[in-house]
Amino acid sequence: MNYRTIVGCKYLIEAQREGVFLWRNHRRKRLEIVRAERGGKTGWYNSSVAIDSYGAGALIVFLTALLAVGALVLLRKFMPKGSLRASQEVSGYLLSIVGTMYAVLLGLVVVDAMGKFQEARNNVQAEANALADVFLLSERFPEAKEKQIKNLCLHYVQRVVDVEWPMMDDGMIDTESRHTAINLMRAVQEIEPNGDAEIAVYPMAVQQVCQLWDCRRARTNAAQFGVPGEEWLVLLVGGIITLGFVCLFTVESFALQTCMTVMVSVLISLNLLLVLWFGYPFSGDRKVHPDPFKVDKKVFDNQFGHLHDQINSKG
Repeated sequence: MNYRTIVGCKYLIEAQREGVFLWRNHRRKRLEIVRAERGGKTGWYNSSVAIDSYGAGALIVFLTALLAVGALVLLRKFMPKGSLRASQEVSGYLLSIVGTMYAVLLGLVVVDAMGKFQEARNNVQAEANALADVFLLSERFPEAKEKQIKNLCLHYVQRVVDVEWPMMDDGMIDTESRHTAINLMRAVQEIEPNGDAEIAVYPMAVQQVCQLWDCRRARTNAAQFGVPGEEWLVLLVGGIITLGFVCLFTVESFALQTCMTVMVSVLISLNLLLVLWFGYPFSGDRKVHPDPFKVDKKVFDNQFGHLHDQINSKG
């Protein structure tokens, strides 16, 4: 069994297996909603009310500070100052422990979310580069195969930019884009290279189309799976406990204590927003954009406009 057969079997089996297990009934229902609303913002919510938008983030920070101040007022009202002063020393020790643990945990989660965001951006660039390489390398193959590969590349970049990218805002992917990527892999792997030029180019084309598939899988996984719910639960409970300890302290000046409580709540909520914005790299206002694919699409359209028109006529 040669290199082409091994690689082809490996990636085609993975692609077909992903197509079987990835989509469930609830995904199909949501996909129908997206396709019905393709003319505007896809999905079951719009950007004006998305929780990971900048406007919603500002509202979250404000509400967090307001709730913290409300808790402080209630604590001052129903607990005598003497009790708070008596327990202030113990509360200080506990706050140093709890605060340190929460700060380390929150910092690690924020760094991890930022790393995932940068990785998602790099994957998008690598996927677009691989697609462009396959497109250009196809010029060394027979004319019929070259035309087939270029048509598939054009169709793929159109679907990704115009259809799949808005869908990823809701954690979904486009099945037609996936099928086009699979067909592109088959088209490259079915080539029987003849002559020194084709034999030299063929392994590079296979490598690039496999990289395209790997980067696509990494991109769709990042779009579908963000920060785990258990992680959010620990972060939220830890933030509430930390703010609770802050409210247990008593200062003669209520205005000064309110100011300190607001600053702590704002700091915690801002870090949680960083997790929200960077932990879901393909949704919200702070997301990875399909600029590399748009560059590919522009190059394809400029150099091979007749093929582009041919695809549109078929659609």
